[in-house]
Amino acid sequence: MLLHKGFIGKIEFDHHHSILRGEVLNAMDLLEFDGRSAEEIKQNFIKCVDDYCLLNNERNTKDSIPFIGNYSISLSADKQNCVMKAARESGSSMEIWLNRRINDHLGEYFKEDDVA
Repeated sequence: MLLHKGFIGKIEFDHHHSILRGEVLNAMDLLEFDGRSAEEIKQNFIKCVDDYCLLNNERNTKDSIPFIGNYSISLSADKQNCVMKAARESGSSMEIWLNRRINDHLGEYFKEDDVA
């Protein structure tokens, strides 16, 4: 886990591409970063958060305030196995895979600016 300006970065190893991949867990938008070493991914996380805050300041939005919270869902064993398999095949965690699918789905219903 990484922490910068209240934002939390989660890191995973992508064994398919031999790279470290990360996602900011508590941002209103999907923020991802990567790196080939611990130092590189740390610097890319900081840059990702700083760029996000700068962009939101330019847009005069309050989205650069970290979102703190979790939402739990229950899935049947069959659905959980399908999600796990799809996430593994895409080289990401179940959490990252589900966040991407949710963002894609919400984009069908809301303007891009409204979707986190």
